[in-house]
Amino acid sequence: MKIAIFTDSFRDDLGGGSKVAIDLASGLMEKGHDILIVTGKHVGDLSKRFNIFNLPSIKYPLYNNAEMILPSLSLIETLKNFQPDIIHYHDPFLASIMALMVSKYFKKKVVGTIHVDPKHVSEYSVKIDNGVLAKALVGFVSRFSDALIFVSRYQRKVYASYLKRKGFYRVIYPGIPDYFFLNDTPVFGKRIITVSRLASEKNLKFAFKVMSLVQKEIKVEYIVVGDGPERENLKNYAKKVGLDVKFLGNIKREKLPELYKSSSLFFLPSKTETFGLVFAEAMACGLPIVALNAGAAPEVVKDAGFICKENEIEVKNAIIKLLNNKSLWENKVSKAKLRSRKFKMDVFIENHIKLYKLLAYN
Repeated sequence: MKIAIFTDSFRDDLGGGSKVAIDLASGLMEKGHDILIVTGKHVGDLSKRFNIFNLPSIKYPLYNNAEMILPSLSLIETLKNFQPDIIHYHDPFLASIMALMVSKYFKKKVVGTIHVDPKHVSEYSVKIDNGVLAKALVGFVSRFSDALIFVSRYQRKVYASYLKRKGFYRVIYPGIPDYFFLNDTPVFGKRIITVSRLASEKNLKFAFKVMSLVQKEIKVEYIVVGDGPERENLKNYAKKVGLDVKFLGNIKREKLPELYKSSSLFFLPSKTETFGLVFAEAMACGLPIVALNAGAAPEVVKDAGFICKENEIEVKNAIIKLLNNKSLWENKVSKAKLRSRKFKMDVFIENHIKLYKLLAYN
């Protein structure tokens, strides 16, 4: 099949939504499908791996490296030459509007994947709207799309009241690259790791406060992977609460398994994860998870760790309990590896192919 994927930003230094789009394009190409990526100007080394049509774009000023694509008449000629069977957009922004318009022009079926959390969008747009803007946008694109994909049941529920009533909706969990599925067992009782964009919506000040309490009771190393606008603020906050933490900055995704297998536990108290790729990646490496009872974390993690209320003492106790009890920790390691198999890349790709065929040939 020929699939045209529309996304405002197609780059590997952004969040989970961009990573999912890259993984999808890669997996479809490996299965022999012909892929055209329609995106903005800045794609870095990805231009060497993919057939990319770069539209004019402007940087979105409130979110690091994000772009918004702009229309161009040359897009029509490019799509005439490509002749897609399916048009697939990611998230309800300018790329989705463009995808919907050209799908009507070419009379092709169009499917959208929604990655964003409404409150996350509010954080970087209209801070006082409490997520209504994103919900309205998703509701709008649902009325013109042949199908919508959500990355978790939690996320579909969040948008449910705004969707077209008789729309075609699917939940397809993102896939995790095979290199995360290690046979090795992580190291008991040595290190706690957080992998996250360093931004306010990730709730990292709460994580730092909890970890400062943990370190007062047990000797454990804490490392943070990632970068973002809150880095300096978090460094200062760590000093304020007496936390010993190592900031490793951004690390290539394929290097993360080495860090995971040398760690003991994954901790991220984000409340706006619509799926949480990092949860699944860490579980595939065998790491138990400590997360909050918020967003998609309970759905993704289940019994592969502890899901806690947003209470510093409760979370601290969960972490210490895991790191002081090897048999409990080993049990959670086994459950993490088992649970992560739900997120194999082959399953993710095959679910998309089935949906494309269902739409294109009916």
